Amino acid sequence: MNGQETAIPAQEETKEAPPLKLDVSVRAIQPMGNLLGFASVKFNDCFVVEDFKILQTDKGLYVGMPSKPDKTSRTGYRDTAKPVTGDFRKQLQGAVLKAYSAELGRLRAVAAAQEQPSIRSQLEAGAKEAARENAARSPKKEKPAKGAER
Repeated sequence: MNGQETAIPAQEETKEAPPLKLDVSVRAIQPMGNLLGFASVKFNDCFVVEDFKILQTDKGLYVGMPSKPDKTSRTGYRDTAKPVTGDFRKQLQGAVLKAYSAELGRLRAVAAAQEQPSIRSQLEAGAKEAARENAARSPKKEKPAKGAER
């Protein structure tokens, strides 16, 4: 070239990477087959991957990676994002399943708060309340019927 060499900085020794911050948001859906919901994961507040699938399998809950159709693939789909190491796969799956569990708990709490007793139980409760109120009133002296007593 022109005789000048470009200096390439020496790479520092590999340092242990800081812990990876995973922010997971989950959208539970009405189950469709084995599909229970979707998740998005934000990595260190700077990169988001969407469309993780939360699936029910024979072995329990499973986190499917984002994928797209691929006719040449054995399954008909090809992952578009995937963990490189088994340890990170476990960390990612644990974070998604923990967020899914929390979302289910939140949805159950909302449903319980909105749940209304049946009309029958409301009527029964009202009748019991009315009976208590009537019993609590002081009894009035009954007037004798006309012509009954003289």
